[in-house]
Amino acid sequence: MSLDPRAIQVYTDGSCYKNPGGHSGCAAIVSYPDHLGLGEEQIVDFGCTESSNNRMELLACIRALEWIRSNSPWAGVARVQIVTDSQYVHKNLNHALTWQRNRWRSIHGEPKANVDLWRRLLYLRAKVGVTVHFEWTLGKKSPILKAVDKAAKGAAKRVRLNSDRGFRPGVVARSMVKGAAVRFPAKGQSLVIRPYRKSLAAKGEERVRFDTFSEESQSFTASCYAYANPLIARELHRHHGYRVRFNEKPQYPQILEILEEVELPV
Repeated sequence: MSLDPRAIQVYTDGSCYKNPGGHSGCAAIVSYPDHLGLGEEQIVDFGCTESSNNRMELLACIRALEWIRSNSPWAGVARVQIVTDSQYVHKNLNHALTWQRNRWRSIHGEPKANVDLWRRLLYLRAKVGVTVHFEWTLGKKSPILKAVDKAAKGAAKRVRLNSDRGFRPGVVARSMVKGAAVRFPAKGQSLVIRPYRKSLAAKGEERVRFDTFSEESQSFTASCYAYANPLIARELHRHHGYRVRFNEKPQYPQILEILEEVELPV
């Protein structure tokens, strides 16, 4: 990360307890260049009853862009740097324009999440009226990064009347495997799975999160996600075991068929 001493830096962070679906919040703190003679200032302080960590990271950047749009220009300031420690935001900023052109799907056809927030972020970045660069940093390594992390967690902990209207929790249950669900490497294989969460991904399509099950070791091996049409998704009940057949697209995995129900160990 390269910071410009004559730029305004806005540090953002998001937080979610029991991600996804827990109390959530986001914050942003602005640091002005020395020539403006201004101190650090918290400009975003938002909390809601339920959301996700990725949505809060995005919302922090959106609220920062809204603040920039309302307060710019500043004398002697040619650009603003928005600093985030979110890999999700950092990795997808450039992809989001492609998703938008492709009706919010990847080049492989996979429907993308958090479309409402990505659409708002792209709109504001184009309309903000000043050059804005996004910078990624490893979080919590400086006093201001620690401060914005604390502010985001504090916003999540406080009882608020706010809501994240774009959040779609779906039906949530617990995975048997630690860690976030990853995209299933679909290669046309048949496999036993244990669904634990379903949510709407796009019109006529649901994202199904599931644990993969090894019949050889009689153990759960990974937490993954794939897509299914509503008819198939409806038959995939939580905590049940199913042998299913996948497509052959590792970048856009789909459950094509339920072959049989399988008894799983308790």
